[in-house]
Amino acid sequence: MEVKTLAVKGIHCASCASVIKRSLSKVPGIADVEVSFGTEKAHVTYDPSLVDVPKMNEEVSKLGYSLIDPLGGASSHHEMQGMDHSKHGGGDNPHAGHDMMTPITSDASIKEEKLKDLAKLARHVQIVMPMVAVSVLVMAWEIGAEPLELWPPMPEMTMEFFHHLLPVLATYALFVIGTPYLKGMVRFFRYGVADMDSLVGIGTLTAYLYSFVVSAFSEQLSAWVDVDQNYYDVTIVVIGFITLGKFLEARSKLRTGEAIEKLLGLAAKKAIVLRDGVEIEVPIEEVALNDILIVKPGTKIPVDGVIIEGKSAIDESMITGESLPVDKIEGDIVIGATLNKQGSFRMKATKVGADTVLSQIIKMVEEAQGSKAPIEKLADQVSAVFVPIVMVIAVL
Repeated sequence: MEVKTLAVKGIHCASCASVIKRSLSKVPGIADVEVSFGTEKAHVTYDPSLVDVPKMNEEVSKLGYSLIDPLGGASSHHEMQGMDHSKHGGGDNPHAGHDMMTPITSDASIKEEKLKDLAKLARHVQIVMPMVAVSVLVMAWEIGAEPLELWPPMPEMTMEFFHHLLPVLATYALFVIGTPYLKGMVRFFRYGVADMDSLVGIGTLTAYLYSFVVSAFSEQLSAWVDVDQNYYDVTIVVIGFITLGKFLEARSKLRTGEAIEKLLGLAAKKAIVLRDGVEIEVPIEEVALNDILIVKPGTKIPVDGVIIEGKSAIDESMITGESLPVDKIEGDIVIGATLNKQGSFRMKATKVGADTVLSQIIKMVEEAQGSKAPIEKLADQVSAVFVPIVMVIAVL
């Protein structure tokens, strides 16, 4: 069995995470799946002889999501090979199955894509919120004038203006800004899998179509329904506030990711290793357990280890918060990413890669971001049945 952590694109609600988990759990060869909405990652335990990541991606892509494997994954060779040609009609075509491959990209590319999505959401918010303001103004005026009698009714000419303006605004809000929700509705009818987008899409489209019908056929329908009552404003307000919420949420998660990036930035990038009596500078990833490292003044300590020769004063403020350097001598433990202020010494690497203190801190931060309070776990259980129940009640 292999364990892989994949970034998930398109996840934006707790019910999305539930949908992805249920979908992947049905794939033969997958033993366990945990999907975190907070970190937008999926932790999958699977048998590589039965299933690969492109197959997982194929399963979730029809639901509007995609799995992204960052470079350097433990089993990225599975993804590089693409889909099995015999299963997907590849034949002798070396490019067969390319479209079904799982995207493989770097963390920088993932962040760049998130920034583009955030910029798009920001533009949508800038466009839709003035529409929301107009809709709320019309609603407030009507409610204050008729049931509450707080002020006089809207002048007929003004009412006629808004009567023609709101359908135009609602059309743009629904079919341009609300495209993701309409796609969610289509996925629901096509695959029978519902998330919050499905609910929003069905609700806003229903409000829009009802309003269009009673406006277009007001004379014919006036005997049966109140043709003066439409829901264009509801369509605008619902899409507007949900889009605003998604923007705020995406910005918040991006900032959390930046905090983890800053922790990653603390680590040393290279190390001087003593091999066969020769000092060699190598990338930090190539440092092995029990390697003898040489740490010079003013440089970061590459990995966790113990001093075997020499002494120095080390700034450990990134771990302890203590601003004063700590004197270290032969036999003392040193921590990777701390700064060697004075002196030169030799050390033996005792912890490398994911075992270092800094890596463990980063892991704890990521786990904290993806962890859930009991009330959140209850919300996830409710979200799994919330959408179908709401739809059944609406139909009834």
